[in-house]
Amino acid sequence: MMLGERQVLVALIAHARGVPAAERERFGTSCRTRLAGQNPLILETCHRVEAYVVTDEDPARLRGSLPDGGRLLVGEAAARHAVSMAVGLDSVVVGEDQVLHQLRESVGATRRNRDLDPIIERLFAFALHAGRRARSWRQGPALSLADVAVAAIERRTGPLRGRSLLVVGAGEMGRLAALAATAAGAAVSIASRTAERARVLAMEIGAGSAPFDPGTEIVDVAGIVVALHGPWPVRRETAEALAASPIVLGDLSVPSAVSGALADRLGARFVSADALAQTEAEGTALGNGLMTRLHALVESTTAEFCDWLDGRERRAAVQALADRVERERQAELADLWRRLPQLDPEARDVIDGMSRHLAARLLREPIERLGHDPDGRHERAARDLFGL
Repeated sequence: MMLGERQVLVALIAHARGVPAAERERFGTSCRTRLAGQNPLILETCHRVEAYVVTDEDPARLRGSLPDGGRLLVGEAAARHAVSMAVGLDSVVVGEDQVLHQLRESVGATRRNRDLDPIIERLFAFALHAGRRARSWRQGPALSLADVAVAAIERRTGPLRGRSLLVVGAGEMGRLAALAATAAGAAVSIASRTAERARVLAMEIGAGSAPFDPGTEIVDVAGIVVALHGPWPVRRETAEALAASPIVLGDLSVPSAVSGALADRLGARFVSADALAQTEAEGTALGNGLMTRLHALVESTTAEFCDWLDGRERRAAVQALADRVERERQAELADLWRRLPQLDPEARDVIDGMSRHLAARLLREPIERLGHDPDGRHERAARDLFGL
């Protein structure tokens, strides 16, 4: 895939598999500052912060922006990763819907706030189309990170059927957690900073409601899923009851809503969102046939984008060459008119037409070669020879 001699597509990636949440947050802030003038796309989700930029500097110079454990991908590798992410192959739950929604929101927000580089815009148009196509192949209900959290609790406590589970948070992830626990047969209660939100969600899914800080009553549950924007402040008696119980707590919040002190006291009974990202992707339920189709979709979509990009660079080279020739032709004509001011308008029209025809004949073969240039050799030669 060519991006011309001066431009390179770069993806800077910090994922929970290698970069802690606090470092990812700092990385996102750094990207917004350092790349502000380059029209980047920055995607931030529970498990990832990724920045895509088209740059004319050496990509290696951007490596210093990455935290330890981050990755730098260039050119075709960056495009393939973007498509794979949109399709859902880079998620903890293969094919989950949240990342596609988050990506669509990030693209839309970037367009509303500022210009998006045309190459990045086209890349994510391809990626989002592939993501939608991939979801159309799925059979059965969509899984989410909340399903992984509930499964993680069951692995530590045993089956949840007939037992109580508390969901702290009434947003979308809290709703998904409540649905996953209900599907597992648990008796679910919802807690929220706003009691009314908890009541509305509880009525929607047929669950109960609970206080945001349950106190010693918390010992009645087998597990807790926390999904909040911001901290979960609990009283000392709640923390003591949690620490003394066998309760497993899964925290889907990023950054973690549970205090570090309480997480330390829970030890192995505390499961963070980052810890869930370390688990093996839940893709086996999709079947080998669908996984093969998804990988093939990533490759074909990446190839389509590369073909578009190569054609764009060839068209840009053709236009630059034609513009260069026209500038030179106009300069020569202007010099001729100065030296022969006595030429009448008809003679000038004849000379102008002849020079235009001659330029077109001389450009015909170079343009044809640039139009059939699979490896970019002619495009690079034209830019070098004519200083394009």
